[in-house]
Amino acid sequence: MNIFLYSLLIVLVFCGQEQGTFLQDQSTTSQENKLYTIKLKETHTIVSAKEMYDFLTTKQTYFRQQTPIDIQEIEFGGYVPKPQQTTEKRQADLKLHNFKNTQFTGPITVGDQEFQVIFDTGSANFWIDSVKCKNEGCKQHTQYKPSFRSKHLGYALNVQFGTGDLNGEVNSDVVKLGEIEVEDQNIAEIVEENGAVFQNSGFDGIVGLAYPSMAAYDLNPLFDNIMKQKKLQSNQFSFYMSNKVNSYESQLTFGGYDVTKLDGPVHYHPVIDKYYWMIKAENILVNGQDQGFCPKGCKVVADTGTSLITGPYDDLMKLLDLTNIDDNCSNLKELPTLTFRIDGVNYDLEAKDYIMDNEVSASAFIEGSAKQCIGAFMPLDIPDPQGPAWILGDIFLTKYLSIYDRDVNMVGFGKAKH
Repeated sequence: MNIFLYSLLIVLVFCGQEQGTFLQDQSTTSQENKLYTIKLKETHTIVSAKEMYDFLTTKQTYFRQQTPIDIQEIEFGGYVPKPQQTTEKRQADLKLHNFKNTQFTGPITVGDQEFQVIFDTGSANFWIDSVKCKNEGCKQHTQYKPSFRSKHLGYALNVQFGTGDLNGEVNSDVVKLGEIEVEDQNIAEIVEENGAVFQNSGFDGIVGLAYPSMAAYDLNPLFDNIMKQKKLQSNQFSFYMSNKVNSYESQLTFGGYDVTKLDGPVHYHPVIDKYYWMIKAENILVNGQDQGFCPKGCKVVADTGTSLITGPYDDLMKLLDLTNIDDNCSNLKELPTLTFRIDGVNYDLEAKDYIMDNEVSASAFIEGSAKQCIGAFMPLDIPDPQGPAWILGDIFLTKYLSIYDRDVNMVGFGKAKH
């Protein structure tokens, strides 16, 4: 493994957005409902990969209080979704900004304030910086102040990861996505922050879109409250991630998906563990050849909060050896096709899909060096019972539009139109 492949384990570039509202009312020919589009701007931030991945993979481990704390104390089976038939219920379409193909963030309104957040299918809690937090990292972001519609719950939430920890307090407030208003949404206010993972980030919080079994205190994640309050006709959401760096073409849609963003059919796959959006792959092939990665099948997770493709350490190291990417980009035409075979459908990633050159490479960005190439892969051991598993991050989800259907508990993929 060359030095630039290994350097990916050390540092990545993440992004945030400048604060501000860019709400536009747009019509669409693909849906009867009105779409509400939000454009974003970017700021440049650098976050250690180790810090970020430690947090992203452990942020659901929390310590429950026995009682609330006092506030003073601190295409599977031929399934095709039914089309929408009515305009009575709204559909929200949030435009996301693509920063160097490494992070997609967007706006959400909590109470009376707008925040820039990561919409993360790999977690279920809703974290946001709070005005109660006096740490320097918190002060660098928009800090949540409870609105007159907020409710005090006072549940303590603590998350420990490799380079620090967060202390939070779960309360509730009204949340808005476009014109979709969600009452009594549980929010983990960050009241103490130790470690640089958030201090060095450009986002104000993380909105989890995974299953409620992952959420603290069995409280409802955002999308579950949307379902409970019957805000949508179809209990789906979808991500289209543009491959155009610094564009405003990426979008998150609640209530369906935009067929104009597809370049082929959608295939659906059943969720096998209602925790992550986890499905089962029959095999992972390199240039069409079985390399022994999935002797009994592989668990794979569709995770919009992860930039890269991750796999169990030994398997990922083997994959890096098989790809043998030259850091000077001299062998791009010789690099193999990586295929995830899921329910008989081959999802191919070619070299142009999984190579990060100097336009998006973290090491090149920092060093200001000439053209360099690294693979967008990272070893990550997910513990039992969910692991071992592979994560299909934004590298995969850029090539394939992804649909998350809670009505039938399936994940859909269709080749995205770029």
